[in-house]
Amino acid sequence: MARSQTPPLRGEAYRLAEESYRLQAAHDLAGALSLVDAALAKSKEHPQLLALKRDLLYAIGSLPEADALNEDLLAKAPGDAKLRLFRIYLRQRQGRLAEALEDATQLEGDSGISPGDRRQTRLVLADLFQAQGRHTEALKVLMPHSGEAELGVQARRAFLLLADGHHASACQAFQDALQLSPDADQRRTLLQGLCDAARKTNQADLELRALEDLRRLNPQDRHAALELAYAYVGRHRDAEALDHFSAGLDDQSLPGTWLDAAYAAKRLGKNSEAVRYFTRGMDARRASGQTSPEFDYGLRREVETLSRSWGLASGSFYRQSILLPGVASRDKLLQQGLEAYWQPEFLAQNGRMVQVFAQVFENLYSGNSATTGGPTLQGVVGVRAKPFSSENVVFTAEKLVALGRLSLNDWMFRAAYSADAGLDLRPWERDWNYWRLFTEGAAFAKTGQYVHQLEVRAGHAWRMKTSDGRDMLAPHLVLAGDFDNRVNPRYAGGFGIGASLRHWFREDRHHAPASWLELTLQARAQLGSADRGKGLFLTLTGWF
Repeated sequence: MARSQTPPLRGEAYRLAEESYRLQAAHDLAGALSLVDAALAKSKEHPQLLALKRDLLYAIGSLPEADALNEDLLAKAPGDAKLRLFRIYLRQRQGRLAEALEDATQLEGDSGISPGDRRQTRLVLADLFQAQGRHTEALKVLMPHSGEAELGVQARRAFLLLADGHHASACQAFQDALQLSPDADQRRTLLQGLCDAARKTNQADLELRALEDLRRLNPQDRHAALELAYAYVGRHRDAEALDHFSAGLDDQSLPGTWLDAAYAAKRLGKNSEAVRYFTRGMDARRASGQTSPEFDYGLRREVETLSRSWGLASGSFYRQSILLPGVASRDKLLQQGLEAYWQPEFLAQNGRMVQVFAQVFENLYSGNSATTGGPTLQGVVGVRAKPFSSENVVFTAEKLVALGRLSLNDWMFRAAYSADAGLDLRPWERDWNYWRLFTEGAAFAKTGQYVHQLEVRAGHAWRMKTSDGRDMLAPHLVLAGDFDNRVNPRYAGGFGIGASLRHWFREDRHHAPASWLELTLQARAQLGSADRGKGLFLTLTGWF
């Protein structure tokens, strides 16, 4: 009720009311309420003081008392639009939406209220329709004011358009509302709505700009940081995504968020950072009770692979060509090879890698009276590269260094391709199918020799009932062949059966088994005219 319609306050009551207004503006509601009670003691039932007390009670949540005071005021001025409007607010806040809607509909249809009161009634009427999910009716109520450059109207329209499925129009309405100088909280709410609308209309750039604005609005908001991180992931901008994952992750973050950050780091080749995130993700999964033996083992394998920067390999080969000059699988020859390699992290990126290695090989036994021992000692230094993430193609350049009088000084260049399924241990399964294809060609710079080999295996693996469950028996069928332009016949092939026994070891709660020893025995029948394709073939290999 306007102050001009009531007798003016005077003296002490006036002073106390003014001080109460000051405390109200300073958000000292309890102090303001105490002063207005003191003023009412000086000027009982004064409408201005009663209205002030009602407003303070409403602000502190004493809704029944505020409602009673408003009804007292309405009894004295039943046609007062502002008092009727305040009753609607009270009903709305108390959850009495049907009563509030009835009152608002009546007030909006009253031809005697002012344009300002009618506009305010329409706004609250739109809110009431929205609360009941009647978005189309709410938009219709706001239609007369849709052209107004006023934040309250445009913000309501934006959210109503979004809720009513008019996503493209909502995008524009949110952008219009953001131009009307909202405060920080309003801007945050509008930007969140704009993100939603842009996402639903596939306006990726608009969504990203809104998320970036949200992030700038509150740099400490971890939720905004993570939302922006996922937006960057969706646009294959992993570097920016990782920055925001780093800012947004904390001890309360979900396991999947840690893992998504890990994969972003992995794609960037930041292996140490990826390992840290994978580890946190695994710990968070355990803490939350999430378990999946297959998925969890895959995470451990990721950590083991990404953690590896060097390694050792050992191989003993009987009648198995390892593409060294002067060695053909037709010879009944046992060779031993050792390798040490280094894999720099900055060159190991998301499945791509470069390794620098040194090898040494020696003939240990010959059934054909060929030379063995020191004279056959062959040194090798080289570099190999796997340039593709998804395909296991490896190129190698190596210098053969003569360490024995029968070994060579030469350059050898290789290209290899392999594909497989089921070769890794599966602790969650008793047995499974597996297969492997491997092919490699090598050319020697000085001698002009070119050699090539191929082996295809297909079989079934059983996890043996040993104490640690880390032994695997894998019988298989094998198809193998080789080519050597320095021997006759040049082509040789064989088909047969074989079995591999592999023991896995060196693991912990975050790392899958990093090392293995494997013994493979194969018996092949000859394919073609070269007898070197038949017989028994044996390998003993170790990976550390």
